[in-house]
Amino acid sequence: MFERLLILINGSAGDRYALEYGVGLARSAAAEAHVAGVIEIPTASASIDEVKDIEDEGRYRLETALRHARTVAEAAGQPVTTEVLIGPLVDSVVRVIRSRGIDLLVTGEATDAFDRDHRSLARKAPCPVFVARESVIQEFVGAPEHRTEHWEIRRDKRVRIEGAGGMLQIFVGEHDKSHGRPVYELIVERLRQLDLAGATVFAGELGFGATGHLHAASHRPWSHDRPMVVTVVDTGEAIRRAIDAVTDLVTNGLIVTSEVDIIKYAHGPAAGIQAVSPSEP
Repeated sequence: MFERLLILINGSAGDRYALEYGVGLARSAAAEAHVAGVIEIPTASASIDEVKDIEDEGRYRLETALRHARTVAEAAGQPVTTEVLIGPLVDSVVRVIRSRGIDLLVTGEATDAFDRDHRSLARKAPCPVFVARESVIQEFVGAPEHRTEHWEIRRDKRVRIEGAGGMLQIFVGEHDKSHGRPVYELIVERLRQLDLAGATVFAGELGFGATGHLHAASHRPWSHDRPMVVTVVDTGEAIRRAIDAVTDLVTNGLIVTSEVDIIKYAHGPAAGIQAVSPSEP
């Protein structure tokens, strides 16, 4: 389990999700939690007075946000330390990660896309990086080499999705491969990373695709490459994110969506924050 977490905030609405997830995870894992914000000072075309104004404004914004972070942590019974960093975002955060031995970076996302600096941080951070958002409980955005048996940690909490929603169906062949692995398995893994309501793979008994070749179960004489169908039902927003996440994997297949009415979505009682091994079902 992670032992030292860094929660990165910036005084935006996304801080709420980073704090909720990071503080809860630290408490669940009995880990140390450090909360930090960064004041980025321009390196050129700024006078001394302009730099001072930027720093003063940044300190006011971040110190207010850090006070709130301490309040949130205290209410959850989780000790935290806080810090204001001054300098380039990526360099400042990477330096803290290394000096404090941080093994997980948690940040929130106030908009639909990371800005350039945050994307660079996700690539260069020497530890796993999670983004906590309102609709996506957590999303791993760090370098692939930092994925460990602990990277897939999430809250046992789901957004209510009864009512209007969408259904995504992805048709591929059983023997379709990407990076040496079955495509349908890779699709399910990516969908799971998005914390969708669920995904199910159905193996077809018999079918044909765009090439006209028959695909059948192994007892059929003409083909052993069964059609595989990955089916997902979730909110319309979640389905759109899912399509963006898996389209590149489907080089020989079909992706379709349809509008559905979700009558009931039931799951077990909340169990707090848990670590889930990628090998588990």
